[in-house]
Amino acid sequence: MTTVLSLMGSIRVRGPDGDDLTPRSQKARGALALLGTAPDLRLNRARLQDLLWSDRSKQQGSDSLRQMLRELRTSLGEMRDIVLTGVGWVGLDPEQVRIDLTPVYDAGGTPIEFAADIDIPDPEFESWLRDMRLRLTPDNYGPTALELSPPPEPVPARPAPQSIRQALFGDAPTLPSASAQPHYIVALDPVETNEPRAHVIGEMVINEAASRACEMIPAMLADEIEIAGPATGTRIGAMCYSTGEDCSLMVVMRDIASGARGWTRRFTIRATDETATMRHAIAQITVALLDRARRTSSPNWTTFPIWDVFSYSRDRLEAADEVLASLPPGQENAVSLALRSYLRNTLIIERLTEDPVACSDEAESFARQARELAPNNPVVLAVASLSASWRRDAIGALEIANAACRADPDNEMACHALSQALTDVGRDLEALEAADRGARGALAELGPACWLMRRSVVQIRLGRFGDAENSAAAAYAFAADNRPSLRFLAALRYRRGDEVGAADALRRLRLIEPDFSLELMAAPEYPVSTLRMANLMGITRSGL
Repeated sequence: MTTVLSLMGSIRVRGPDGDDLTPRSQKARGALALLGTAPDLRLNRARLQDLLWSDRSKQQGSDSLRQMLRELRTSLGEMRDIVLTGVGWVGLDPEQVRIDLTPVYDAGGTPIEFAADIDIPDPEFESWLRDMRLRLTPDNYGPTALELSPPPEPVPARPAPQSIRQALFGDAPTLPSASAQPHYIVALDPVETNEPRAHVIGEMVINEAASRACEMIPAMLADEIEIAGPATGTRIGAMCYSTGEDCSLMVVMRDIASGARGWTRRFTIRATDETATMRHAIAQITVALLDRARRTSSPNWTTFPIWDVFSYSRDRLEAADEVLASLPPGQENAVSLALRSYLRNTLIIERLTEDPVACSDEAESFARQARELAPNNPVVLAVASLSASWRRDAIGALEIANAACRADPDNEMACHALSQALTDVGRDLEALEAADRGARGALAELGPACWLMRRSVVQIRLGRFGDAENSAAAAYAFAADNRPSLRFLAALRYRRGDEVGAADALRRLRLIEPDFSLELMAAPEYPVSTLRMANLMGITRSGL
C-alpha cells in the first residue's frame, strides 16, 4: 500500500485508494515538504523544530512539534503509521511513501513552483524554501539559464572601508592595473562584528566560501583592496553579530564595477550545532559566488561552466569542455583539468562519445596533469579516485579517496569519491554515510542529481528499495537529462508492481536516449550494474 506525497505545486497527500489525506495545517504541510526532501526521509528533531519554530524557545518549539505531529497523524487517518519517530528524529516510512516531484504547470504552461501553497512566516523556513525552489527550477542548471544582463556602465571604483588591520599595519595593497589583472576578482571587505567570537566565525565562513569559489570560477581572491581601474568581479561584505549564544551572519555581494547589490542573505550560526550551520552557510555563499560569476557579463570574462560539468547532456558536457579548454594561460588550474577529466568519464559511461578509447586516454591525461599541478588538492584527488573506480581499481580508488578526505574531510567531491570507493569494496553502510556527508556541500548544490543517484545506488545495495526510488525520483526532478535516474525508476517501479509508472519512466528515457531499448538495457555493457547486482532486471523482460 503506497501513499503518494506530491511536492510540486500544491502539496498533496494521496492514500492508496486515491483519497486526499492532505493536512490543513500550514506547519504540517511544511513538515511534509521538509521530510519528503530529506535524506532517507528523516530529519533530526532539533533541525525540524528550528526550521518551523526558530522564533520560539526550545521548550515551546518542542511542544509545538509534538502538537503538529498529532495533527498530522490525525489527518492521515488509517495511513498514520507512515509518520515514524525515533530517538532524536522524525521521518516518513520509505516503504509506504512515494515522493512525487514531477513538474506541474498552470493553464498557460508555466511551471508551478515547489510547495506553492506554503506560507510559513519563519525566517529559517523561508530561507530553506527559497533555496529549494531555486534548486528545483530547471533553468538554474541548464544552458538556457537567465540571459546575462548587458555590461554595466563603469563607475569610479570605491576604496575598501577602513579596517582594524589597516589601522595597525598601514594602507591596504593596491591591485595592479586592469590590463595586468586576472579576468575575475573576488574581493573581501572586513567583517563587521560586535565581539571576538563572532568576528572569528564570520571570517572563517567568508574566507572558506570565497576560497572554494575562487578555485572553481577561477578567480583571484583579494583581501581588503583598493581596485585600480575597472575590474570584473564580486565584492563581499559581511556583518557577524553575537545574539546570545548564537551568531547572526549577514552577507551582501556587490558587483565590483557598478557597486550594484546582487545577493543578500542572513544565516544563523547556532552554538548548539555550530559545525553544521557554518557548513551550510559556507555552501550557500560558495554557490552564490559561482552564480554571480556565471551571470556576470564582461568582454574580459568567460564563465566557468561548473553547472554543465555535472549534467548528462552531451551538448552541455561538450560546451563545458570547450570553455574549460579555452581558459587563457594562468587561469587554467588543477581543478579545471580535473573537471575536464570528470566530464569525459560521464561521456564514456553514458555512451555519448564516438571514440571512448580516445576519450578515456584524454581523461587519464587531464587527471595526471591535475595531480602534477596540485597533488594534495581534494577535488583533484577525488576525480583521480573516481577515475580509478571507473577502471575497476577498487583498492587504488579507496586509497586516493581517503587521501582526498584527509586533505579536506568536508569536501563534497572527496566524500562523493569515498562513497563510490567504499561501494566498490562492499562497505555499503559507510558508503551511505560518506554520501550523506558530501550532500551537504556546495558542489552538491550545483549538481544535486549526481549526489542523489550516488545515494540511490547505495540504498539499492542495502536493499532499501523504497528509499532508492525516492532518491532517484528526486534526482530526476533536479535534472531532466539524468538518464540513470529514469533507469532506476523504471526498474524499481516495475519491481513493486507499478507498471504504469515504469512505462512512464521508460517513455521519458527514450526521449533523451534515442537508441534505448529493453534489449539494449539487458546487454552486459549497458550501465546498470547496480540493477543487475540487486536482481532488478525484470523490467527488461516486461515488454513495456
